Parts: sequence; C-alpha cells; structure tokens
Amino acid sequence: MRVLAAKFELVWTVTEPREIPPSLATDAAPNAALLTEIATARPFLVDVCRAGDGLPGLGPTDILHAGPPLAGWHEACGPLQGAVIGTLILKGIAKDIAAAAALCESGAVTLRSAQDFAALGTFGNVIVRDTMLLVVENRHNGSRAYAALNEGRGRALRYGSNAPETLARLTWLEGRFADVLGTAVRAVGGVDLFAILEQALHMGDEGHSRQKAASSLLLAALAPAVVETSFDSALVSKVLQFLATNDFFFLPLAMAAAKSAMAGAALGGSTLVTAIAFNGVRCGIRVSGCGDRWFTCPVPRITGRYFEPYSEVDASPVIGDSEIVETIGLGAFAVASAPALARYAGGTVNDTIALTTLMYEITAGEHPRFTIPALGFRGAPFGIDVRKVVASKILPAFNTGIAHHMPGLGQIGAGYGRVPLSCFTQAAEELETEK
Repeated sequence: MRVLAAKFELVWTVTEPREIPPSLATDAAPNAALLTEIATARPFLVDVCRAGDGLPGLGPTDILHAGPPLAGWHEACGPLQGAVIGTLILKGIAKDIAAAAALCESGAVTLRSAQDFAALGTFGNVIVRDTMLLVVENRHNGSRAYAALNEGRGRALRYGSNAPETLARLTWLEGRFADVLGTAVRAVGGVDLFAILEQALHMGDEGHSRQKAASSLLLAALAPAVVETSFDSALVSKVLQFLATNDFFFLPLAMAAAKSAMAGAALGGSTLVTAIAFNGVRCGIRVSGCGDRWFTCPVPRITGRYFEPYSEVDASPVIGDSEIVETIGLGAFAVASAPALARYAGGTVNDTIALTTLMYEITAGEHPRFTIPALGFRGAPFGIDVRKVVASKILPAFNTGIAHHMPGLGQIGAGYGRVPLSCFTQAAEELETEK
C-alpha cells in the first residue's frame, strides 16, 4: 500500500514557559527498588481463559476499554463505539447494530477501565465476560495480567469493525483457535515472553509497533506443541497458518508482560511512571508513589505517515493501553532497534537513534535485559521519572498505529506522539503533597 509522507517532527520538548512545582526531594531507594522489581520480572504466557473466569468482579453488563475511565457512552470515540457494538452482537447480547447502539445509549451496559482489572485493551478493543484472554503470569511474584487475542490487520474489531467477516473471524479465534492455543501453551509449561523480547530487539523489533520477530519466535516456541495436540490436522494447519501470517500477534503479549512487571509497583516515594494509556478523549499516566490514581489531560496529536489517500483529518484520536510497553523501555524508547520503522512511521534511521538516546534523559535506569545493538548493546532507557520530565520538559515519546475516525475502516497510518507535560506536573504536585 502506498503511503503519504508527513514531516517527521523530532521535537520532544515543550518550549513555552510553565509554572512547575518545587523540585521533588525524594529518597532514591523507592525508585531503585522499583527498577529492580521491573527488571527481574519473569512474565510467561501460561494459558488462555474466559474473562469471566480470570477477572474477579467483572459483571455481566461491564465492558472493559483501554485507557483511563470514560464518563459514559457519549465520550466513546468512533473505533471504540464500533468495537462495543460488534462485541454485543458477537456475544449474542444484541441482535444487530441498531439494538446494540440502543443498549449503549440507554446505559444498560457499563464502560470500565480494563486496567482496573489487570487487563489491557489494544486500540479500541473491548473485553466482556465471554471474551477469551491471553493469561500472562509474572513468575517472579505470581502476579497476572490479561489481554485479548490479536485479530491481525485489516477490518478488525479493535478498529471498530463489526462487519460479518470480522465477527466470523473472532468467533473462530475465541473458539477453536483459543482451544488449540491454550492446549499448546499448557503443554510447553508456558512461554518466556521477556526472553522473546530480548531476542526480538536484536532482530529489528522494538516491542510495540513492530512485532515481526517476536511473533515469529512465539510461533517457533509453540508450533511443535500445536502439531502434537489431539486436534484434527485441518484445524492444526489453520491455527499455524494464522500465527504464521499475523505478524502483529505478539503485541498483546508484550502489553500483558509489561503490566505484570508493573504489578505491585505502588511504592511510597517512587516517582516512576507505571502506565501510559489513552481512551480516545484523555491521555493518562499512573505513578508508582500515587498508586492507581490517573493523571489526565486531553489526548495529544500524532505525527506520522498516512496510507494514501488518507491524512490527519481522517484520523481517530489516539486510544489504547499498548503504551504501557514504553514504561519498561520498549516501543519509542527502543526504536533505535527498529530501523525499518523510520520509513514506516516517518523520519530517518538517525532520527530513531536520536529519539532513543534522548529518552535516557528522563529515565532512571537502563534495562539489563533489553539491549539495543545500534547503541553498542546499551540497555534500553526505562523507568520514566516524573521529576526528570518536569525539570527538563522533555516529553516521553510513544509510537502508535493511526486508525480512521469512522468505525471499521481500520489502520490508515502510523506515527509518534508525546505524552503531554500536564500529566507530569499534576503527578509532581500530588507527590509533593504526600511528602
């Protein structure tokens, strides 16, 4: 598909004057402890389960979405509305689009933040009790995180598609495919996700917008077990074909791995960011020393490249939980490992190296496992420090796909964004009051 180039803007600082809170005097011990906890995490894919069985407290009318909580259906952006409507039809809760929309408008269903359930949403994807989830367990501390199966590219539910072919594919994925995948995962005793990410960074991935190597490595880890299951050969062949042709399948696993690494990350006095997420209206961050509180502001603009004939006027506001991978040193923080993304999202290879290098200025450490060949195998910058962002005004970068604002039209480009300074000044003020 042809792309239309947009000017790559490697401007990651805020230049206008802002009043910032006093410098946060804090003991370095909480941050050091949290860095160690994140770096020693051992997230494994261990199972596939029904959301209602894995997420306590998820009610029959609850619909989990990405990002901070929304005020209600009226705030849902186009892709999210399409995904909710498609899910209600898929699960037999509504018979058609009109009935599903009426349910949502009546308040009969409740939108809730997935991260409050240790779950995550990719772009506009949603989770209900019958959604099948990937189960990731941090074998360092036993915490678990969950994410829905990735459908592949094209007309996907996460982009708001509720077309018959989209729902038919999901019916198979959450049925026979999930049966085979879960059986294979249990047979191998789990798959080490950080080990895959370590290797993928040396093969051209950065753990967010590019998952080609990681998805291939996952297939290599599971294919023998898939073949050895008792399922019929036609089904086994179809499962392997889907995994082999879906080069984005690993993304929800990277997200859940990051979430499980952050589990239990609420440490008094720590100024490190534990989540970055968007709900299509607001951007939000969580900070270790402030627990589960969200610090929010309007979603930022995305700069990138668009597939012909689209442009920025066609774009949906950014939505998704996938930016949690940036908090552990992946995505834009490791983009120097993925030179192919320079052409895909705009810019040059030198720009990607400059961007990763700049992120060291606002982080508290270098990841001992996630190393970047282009930087002499230096550890990726991780542990975004609120103090450093506020003091330097260097804004954390993230990369993202760009979807059309109309439900179901799918991805129309890819690019970069910056987490607004306001989120960090709010968090800094809160940390200051808690000293």
